[in-house]
Amino acid sequence: MSALLLLLLLDFALVAAAAVLLLVVIIRRGRSPQYLLLAALLIALALGVWYTAIRTPPALP
Repeated sequence: MSALLLLLLLDFALVAAAAVLLLVVIIRRGRSPQYLLLAALLIALALGVWYTAIRTPPALP
C-alpha cells in the first residue's frame, strides 16, 4: 500500500466522520457550538490531508 493511497483513505474517513458529525449536530444536538466547531475541525483536517495527497509526487518504482 503506497503512502498516497493511505492518505486518500484517511481523507475519505475524515470526510465521512465530519459529515456524520455535522448531520448529528444539526438534527439531534440543536446546533451546539462545540460540536459545530468539532465538525469544522474535521473538515479542515480532511482538506489538509486531501491537499497533501494530491501534492505528493508519485513514487518511482
